Amino acid sequence: MSQKDLDLPGLNWSIFRDASTCLTCYAVTEANNWSIRHPYLASVALLYISGSPELLLTPLRLARNICFLPVRLILWSFKFLCRFILYIFGFRKEGVAKGSYASRYQSRRYGGYVPRESTFSKFQAHGAVDDYEDGDETGSTFAGPVSLMAGIGIVFVLGRAWGWWY
Repeated sequence: MSQKDLDLPGLNWSIFRDASTCLTCYAVTEANNWSIRHPYLASVALLYISGSPELLLTPLRLARNICFLPVRLILWSFKFLCRFILYIFGFRKEGVAKGSYASRYQSRRYGGYVPRESTFSKFQAHGAVDDYEDGDETGSTFAGPVSLMAGIGIVFVLGRAWGWWY
């Protein structure tokens, strides 16, 4: 497969960028017009998003997981292979297995003290992990800013409805 086969002939990226910008501007304008016609419904929706920002972030997280599913499957297979190799060497979730290669290496090399940042301690930490899935974080980095922006949006929408500004 050559580089010529990988190129997308006839695709004008500037038109694609302009079309996506136009679509985004249209969507934002329609949302603004709706908030002008229905300021109290918009305020309730923004208040709900401010109190529960995961309402807005969950569809985005779902789209990210779907888009990156092939990459995650490839990375998961390498992660599983590495943990399997560590298991064979004797790094188990209970600690270093008795009579294993890891225990013999630990007794010869370190004795009773394993240095904090050594490769052996990292292998122990990876072998002791119980879960084999990448769990999403319980809290989100974007939850605070989304909640803050929704609160600012409430002030803006209600201020416009009450005549504070136009």
